[in-house]
Amino acid sequence: MTSSSFYELFGSLSLLLLILWFGFKIAKGIWTCYLGSALGFGVKWSPSPNTWAVVTGATDGIGLAYAKEFARMGYNLCLISRNNDKLEKTKEEIQTEYKRCSSIRTIAVDFTQNTIYDKIEQELSDVDDIHVLVNNVGVSYVYPEYFTKIPESKALLNSIVNCNLFSVMRMIEIVLPKMERRRSGVIINLSSYSASYPMPLLSVYTASKIFVDYLSRALQFEYAQKGIIIQSVLPAYVTTKMSKIRRASLMVPSPATYVRHALKTVGIESRTYGYWAHKLQGFFQDCLIANTLGENFNSKLAFDALKDVRKRYYKKEGIKTE
Repeated sequence: MTSSSFYELFGSLSLLLLILWFGFKIAKGIWTCYLGSALGFGVKWSPSPNTWAVVTGATDGIGLAYAKEFARMGYNLCLISRNNDKLEKTKEEIQTEYKRCSSIRTIAVDFTQNTIYDKIEQELSDVDDIHVLVNNVGVSYVYPEYFTKIPESKALLNSIVNCNLFSVMRMIEIVLPKMERRRSGVIINLSSYSASYPMPLLSVYTASKIFVDYLSRALQFEYAQKGIIIQSVLPAYVTTKMSKIRRASLMVPSPATYVRHALKTVGIESRTYGYWAHKLQGFFQDCLIANTLGENFNSKLAFDALKDVRKRYYKKEGIKTE
């Protein structure tokens, strides 16, 4: 074989492998987004007058959307959030809209504190058939900032640790034994697309979401053989108070749209971006950009974008830049 024919063969094989790889990725995306759920390969939900879904951070955004979806299915709800008035308003709204949801409990606690779990455990002590736990509650920076310049940093850092990390561990600790005894249950932990790579100027927030992602994935290995699904969900931008984006678009869905898509992946993906456009974004950034231009390229892009957000925040608030 001549050298030219060898290189032609090598090039042809490389092109074929690339086409097959792209085809596999496309097929996997169609399967996880639509086909798997449509063919019944996802989780088998079992709502009844006796089964419960527990949702933290349940009065706004993605948490509220999850609560409404489980109410629509016919689960009883335990809504946990900080503001009792908002909890009661949410309870009334869901009871009015979703008649199949026969019972709703509320627990008003502040997840930025770590002394609340005896109360939660006591409130849930008589609820044995908890089929679903959604760990959604979380806090982030007010605006992107350098670590040493974070306003009231001690309070914020404590809040992030307690709300984003500690709450996930403790809520799982309370609920998982009940699921383990029945050998069934679903735990959905809200991580973040920002956990895909280090994100400067939101460093502590993104690190906390990496913790949620890794914890979820490790626990899924531990409990998959016991009939329990533990899913890590990594949403990109959604129209929530945390994102400060109000208008939905193709790449920025509403919480309701996002959750409807994400629920189709439960039992099919243990780690998911949830929404098809976010999966496409992850494919390009994780598989193509990072592998082609280096693992730090995405962080550099995020750093430049968040510096601009920080600059605009400073201008809006009349803060002098250094």
